[in-house]
Amino acid sequence: MENDFAAIVLAAGIGKRMKSSLPKVLHQIAGRPMLVRTLEVLNQARPRQVIIVASPQNIDLIKKQIGNKYGFAIQKSPLGTADAASAGLKKINPGTKTVAVIYGDDTAFYKPETIVKVFTFHQGTKSKMTFVTVKVKNPRGLGRIIRENGKLAGIIEEKDATDVQKKIREVNDGLYFFEKNWLRENISQLRPSPVTKELYLTDLITIALKNQVPAQSYELKDLHQWHSVNTPKELEAANRKVGKRIHIMGIAGAGAAATAGIAHAYGYQVTGCDLTPASLYTKNLNLKIEKGHNPKHLKNMDMLVISPAVLKFNQRNKEVLAARKIKTPTFTWQRFQGRFLQKDKFVIAIAGCYGKSTTTAMISQILTDAGLDPTCEIGANVIAWGETNYRAGKSSYYVCEADEYNNNFLNYDPDVAIILNVGWDHPDFFKSKEAVFTSYEKFIGKVKRGGTLVIPDVARLNKLASYVHPSVKVVKITDFGKLNLSIIGNFRRQNANAGLTVAEILGLDLAKARKSIENFTGLSRRLEYKGQIGKTKVYDDYAVQPYTVKVTTDVLKNRFKNKKVILVFEPHTFSRIETFFGDFVSTLKNTKVDRVLITNVYPARERGDKTQLALKLAKKIGDKAKYTGSLEETASYLKDHLIDFDAILSMGAGDSYKLYDLLKQ
Repeated sequence: MENDFAAIVLAAGIGKRMKSSLPKVLHQIAGRPMLVRTLEVLNQARPRQVIIVASPQNIDLIKKQIGNKYGFAIQKSPLGTADAASAGLKKINPGTKTVAVIYGDDTAFYKPETIVKVFTFHQGTKSKMTFVTVKVKNPRGLGRIIRENGKLAGIIEEKDATDVQKKIREVNDGLYFFEKNWLRENISQLRPSPVTKELYLTDLITIALKNQVPAQSYELKDLHQWHSVNTPKELEAANRKVGKRIHIMGIAGAGAAATAGIAHAYGYQVTGCDLTPASLYTKNLNLKIEKGHNPKHLKNMDMLVISPAVLKFNQRNKEVLAARKIKTPTFTWQRFQGRFLQKDKFVIAIAGCYGKSTTTAMISQILTDAGLDPTCEIGANVIAWGETNYRAGKSSYYVCEADEYNNNFLNYDPDVAIILNVGWDHPDFFKSKEAVFTSYEKFIGKVKRGGTLVIPDVARLNKLASYVHPSVKVVKITDFGKLNLSIIGNFRRQNANAGLTVAEILGLDLAKARKSIENFTGLSRRLEYKGQIGKTKVYDDYAVQPYTVKVTTDVLKNRFKNKKVILVFEPHTFSRIETFFGDFVSTLKNTKVDRVLITNVYPARERGDKTQLALKLAKKIGDKAKYTGSLEETASYLKDHLIDFDAILSMGAGDSYKLYDLLKQ
């Protein structure tokens, strides 16, 4: 049901202090123009009519943003708020009894119910005018409320205020309700300010008080609903204040879940959804997570944050399309992390074809043990942290993985960038080795001026480093000699050396950093010991590339030198297996493990026949391999052959981690 008032929205202001050619009301808060936000709030308050007062210079720009669904009035010259309201008043429909006058910028933070409450208050007091006030810490630039013995005595613009009056903290916040006929009769009586030559709405308070006409003030207690935006600095502060309600699609993935946890700790209101909400990463988020995608999830949201896999799987996702339709700002979780969570942070980003998660976790552990309280986003759960893959610290340090897939790492502007290696993977996105190299060239271009690039001393990375900006320092990963790592695998020494190199760059105590590295207990899904079934030990790993499959399987077999080890390999994505088919065949045929079971392909973001490709792979490997179908079928097969093996290694980036629980059933 409509409320019985019309609204005049003042949007003609130039906003000289914004130092921008863009009209003030079109500056954005959390990705949406202030005027758009104001109108969204006003629409929910349901006035009978809305008139937007624009200037000849900005009306076309405003219409481009909001269309022609509102009425418009033109303020021909910038002669003040009362002059603008007068222009709007001429467009109000006959028969309207009450008129609200609203600033098109400051009101962007209101709740619709607050506007309705002020309207109801205005009606109940039978006042000719009601205006909203708010008490602020710093009233600079705002009109002050004058009271005598607690009673309203007037209001004065700061330009006209005395030094004593400027100390008053109660200010006018820019929302008025008027009896329309009284407004029309008295607005013509206003005289220009002797200082600015402008006509002020606030002078109507003086007229009302002088003529003993009922005029009321309504104090807004919730300061979150009001924010003055007159300068670029105030705009930046407003952006930090609002845009806190986010919904994350594809939240069950490692990076999206970590981003959700960090955002929540940073004060964002976070909800999420996923086709399969329960995952290793959402278990301890304690957030509202819906199953499936639905446009209803967007209600009252400031931003939509999505996993790139959502669009990869379905370009016509209804929730994403709905967000576009209602102009909800939409970001990938990587873009959101880089633009919002990492703002004003000292960012340490770790890139590479493999080893990112372990190195990121090691660096996170070093900084944490050094008392630096970093925020950390990691692609796997850190065993020492329990079942979580993120940490929300209070310092300026922010450590994150920088994934090359989809050029995701170009969303970050690191102070320190570590590139562990460069290899061709993700053939569904990178069509050649050259495309991968080009992507990394762009990544090093994102390193902040005066920052640091850390690389191993190898030809390919040295060539890449030649493209770095002259102000960026290139540091080679140092060999710190013998390290007594707690985790399995001599190949993890490169990750450890990279972590210690970063510690050295930051000027940390290297002996303490070394201890952090040696005490590091690893990540889930990185040669993680799951437990024992009978006498058979079960391990799990995330490897999906021929090289990482080979080094990981061989290092486990070396630990069980004279014992039997069986690998359960879940092929990950059709494009990867098909592109590197020969490499996978060679790797799995020559791995040191004694037996290889091939499960169905895990399709992830792709579509295809997950049986035929797996069968083809097993057949090509030869007698060492056997196709065993689904994970459930594979677990059933293993239960019948447990006695034949001393160790089982499940491997893949899909559901293979579930094998241990299936074996326990």
